[in-house]
Amino acid sequence: MEKTIKTINKLLDKLLLPQYDDIVEYQIIPNDDKIEIIFWMDGTDQEIEEEIVDECHSILRMIGPTQYRFLFKFTTEGENFYTYS
Repeated sequence: MEKTIKTINKLLDKLLLPQYDDIVEYQIIPNDDKIEIIFWMDGTDQEIEEEIVDECHSILRMIGPTQYRFLFKFTTEGENFYTYS
């Protein structure tokens, strides 16, 4: 799982972050058979979040099939999280 997380980090840094200025930072949290990617945003709306999730799915296809399930969470203040899978 560690190798997968390092690869995801590199891909997100290179391909996703330059496209979205609203992403303040992100964190990848492994948890058994799922990997959560939490995005701290500088304001956002559902349309942008869904666009980011679509981009993430495209990026994840680059690493090939994995046994992990991915969850994407978005927050602006670290209290309320909006979750997509």
